[in-house]
This record gives sequence, C-alpha cells and structure tokens, in this order.
Amino acid sequence: MKFKPGDKVRFLNQSGGGIVTKIISPQMVSVAIEDGFEIPTLTNELIKTESQDAGGRFFDKDYKVSMPPTGSENANANDQKSALAEEEEHERIFAIKKGKGAEASSVWLAFIPHDQKWLITGLMDVCLLNPTHYDMFFSVLLRRPDNQWSGADYDVLPPESGITLATLSRDELGDWLEGVVQMLFQKELQQKPVMPANAAFRLKPARFQKEDNYIENAFLDEKALLVNLALVNSKEISPEQTEGAEPSFESRVQTPKPKALIDKHRIAPFEAEVDLHISALKDDYSKLSNHEILKIQTDYFQKCLESALEAQYRKIIFIHGIGNGTLRNTIVEMLKEYEELSVQNASFKKYGYGAIEVVNQRPE
Repeated sequence: MKFKPGDKVRFLNQSGGGIVTKIISPQMVSVAIEDGFEIPTLTNELIKTESQDAGGRFFDKDYKVSMPPTGSENANANDQKSALAEEEEHERIFAIKKGKGAEASSVWLAFIPHDQKWLITGLMDVCLLNPTHYDMFFSVLLRRPDNQWSGADYDVLPPESGITLATLSRDELGDWLEGVVQMLFQKELQQKPVMPANAAFRLKPARFQKEDNYIENAFLDEKALLVNLALVNSKEISPEQTEGAEPSFESRVQTPKPKALIDKHRIAPFEAEVDLHISALKDDYSKLSNHEILKIQTDYFQKCLESALEAQYRKIIFIHGIGNGTLRNTIVEMLKEYEELSVQNASFKKYGYGAIEVVNQRPE
C-alpha cells in the first residue's frame, strides 16, 4: 500500500494509530502518534483509515494528531517542506572512500547489514555507490512476481558518494533480488564522453546467508555484499563522428563486465568444466582432515556455481571423482536450492561415474 504525508493510519499489530509525517523509504514511513512522538513503522504493518470502503470506515478513528499548516494557513509551509526534503535527501547521500583502479571506475550495488557482528541477521541498507568522478543520473527498476517492473528510486548521485535506496528486513530481501539500474554520467567538461549504462542484476537468496560474502571493501567502513554493476569507461570521438553522424557501433563506449571466476574453467561458449578433486584445488593437502578437504571443495563449488549463474553460463560440469560419494551427495543437496537448475550424470563415456552436469534452464 502506498502512503503519503498526511495519511491517517492504524497499526495492524498493536492498538492505536496516527498520521504519516514523512516517507523514510519505500518500505518505511514515520508516523506521528497522539503523545507527540514520531515512530518509524514498516508500511506492511499499517492500514490507511481514511478510505471510503468498508474496511476504511471500520478502522476510522480521530487520533487528534496535528499536521504542520499548509497552503494559505502558512505562507512559509512550502519553504519548510522544501527544506525538510533537502535535509532528508542530504541524509541518505553519504561520502565514500576513494577506490583504486577498476574499483574507482565501477558503479556498485551494496547490501550493508546494520549489525556488523551478526551479518546474516537483522536490517540491511541497500545502497548505490558511485566512486567515479562523474555526476550520475540513475534509475532503479525491480522485477515484480508478475514479471512487471516497478520503479524503486531515481536521483542524481554526486561523484565519490553513495545513496541509501532502501532499508530492508531479511523477509523483504526478495524484492531486491532482480532488477535493472540505468545510469547516465555527466561532467561539466568532458574530452572523452561516457555512454549510458544499463546494468541488470540477479542475486540468489543463498548469497545473503553466508558471512564470507560480506567483505571489507575500499569504499565503506562496514562489511557489505557488493555487486559490480558497470565499469565506467570512455573513448575519444573523432571530429568526423561529430559532424551530424551517429558514431559507429565500434566507436561506442562499452561497459565490459569484470572477468568471472568461472571463465578460467570455460571449455566452450557458456559452458565450463570444474575439477573439484582436492589435488586440483590445493598444492599441499597432506595435513588436511577429511572435513577440511570437503569444506574447501564445497566452498569452491559454491563460488564457481554463483559465478556461472551471474555470467549466464548454460552448462557446467563438476568433476567430483569416484570415492565414497560424500562430495557428490553434498553438492547435489546444495543444488536443490536452485529451482532453475537441472542436474544429471555427465557423459559416462568421458567421465564415468565421476561427474555431474548442471544445466541452467533460464539463462538471460
């Protein structure tokens, strides 16, 4: 349900209600209650009571909460609202540290846990990071369950800064697993123009359940799960191209993706073969226990699988070898979390009983 300042609301999970005073994020608003306090409240815990339908009339009640005067009642009201909006906008935009090399030339989506000791629980901020030297006009679209796209946010992000797009509970993370970020880069003076970028992202829920995925980084004081959206590159445009002609395809600035881990195992276009034998992963494993060996193998399997999905690979062969079946059974169990993947024995002629074939049935 959409709310706006001035809406009369009632709490669903407790008695009482109040009036919406400001929008904190798409999922949270501030509600003024009768005793004068303002309470940040999730929108899914509120119901609007000024509706004319039966439900609205049932919950309707006068909470005697006053709102700031508007219109002709106060000539300064619009100025106050404008100042408040600017203050709120300033609060959600923050400075970030300077990265180096490709890091500083990329745009990032960051998921930052509020509790840095317990990274896989509690609230989380979704932020967009712009470490480049360009002002960035952006728009964020999210895919809905009905396969429609909804606009989540849009704004202008200054150079070397970040912006908080939303604050989510873990139950709300599903709304941010798939989306598109559209970006336009601007400088007052540019010798090398940068073309717009259109970056799609798709994340697996399992990524948010591993503490190792929240890393220390060049931009923030906090650990965060980072998604590289675009490498901001530039290229000279010749005088001939500026004389009323559209630049040729070859002259257009591209936004190449960083090299994926799975690419080192590529055997054909969008196909890979990953050897999970411990001898292929570790030079010296003589002092490792069976448990330690299995952990190294399954961790590498998980990283390669996630990398393959992000790089839109269609088929991955995982060579597990012929042993007591522990590694095979473990990775097959892990694969059950991925509905879009089908699993079968790999070619017996080539691998015997020592490999499985994973097929992505929904590559982009």
